[in-house]
Amino acid sequence: MKKIIAFVFACLLFAGANAQDKPVPVTDAEAGAILEKAAAKYGSLKGLEADFTLTTVNPKLKPEDPDSKYTITNTGQLYMKGKAFKLVMRGNEIYCDGKTIWSYSQKSNEVQINDYEESQETFSPTKIFSAYKEGYSYQIKEKKTYQGKNVTVIELAPTNHKVSFFKIDVAIEDGTNDLLESKVYEKSGVRYIYTINKLNTTVSLNDIFFAFDNKKYSNVKITDLR
Repeated sequence: MKKIIAFVFACLLFAGANAQDKPVPVTDAEAGAILEKAAAKYGSLKGLEADFTLTTVNPKLKPEDPDSKYTITNTGQLYMKGKAFKLVMRGNEIYCDGKTIWSYSQKSNEVQINDYEESQETFSPTKIFSAYKEGYSYQIKEKKTYQGKNVTVIELAPTNHKVSFFKIDVAIEDGTNDLLESKVYEKSGVRYIYTINKLNTTVSLNDIFFAFDNKKYSNVKITDLR
């Protein structure tokens, strides 16, 4: 479950871990300016709703095997408001109001409740928006057309070499500063590709939207781990 949260947030912007080593950033002024504009935009939103596709590409065991044998595709929805978020993906629902996190499994009809603490595995979108300033080196990788739109692809590398991935590529649309795609490269050879299919930055969400309501789930098992 933690992996799901962490990598979905990678999709939304600059995911990763807090730097534990002293950062030695690549001083790419143009890349920094683009990241700053995107961070300012997402950080100022009063609400966000995103439909996304997560494509997991595993390393091939045999070169002659088709790519489809090692590719898994899932879709999900993410909602955000300040430090609060809700994630729906693969029969799981995760709610967080910034203080408490509820993890619901449709398969077992069980919800686990924990105090929410930001860590290397899970942290709030608000923190993600500024993480690149301390936790990454960054530079422009390429400029290209993606889904008919002009984008700049920025490569981010974590300065903390203890994390499980070695780089993230983010494709940011020129002009709008919207994130359209993110690729996370694991040291194991696995790649996670996140594509934003639909983005609504004007949605209005009530605070109660980010709290699990057990009355809506018949006979749900509640496990309070706080």
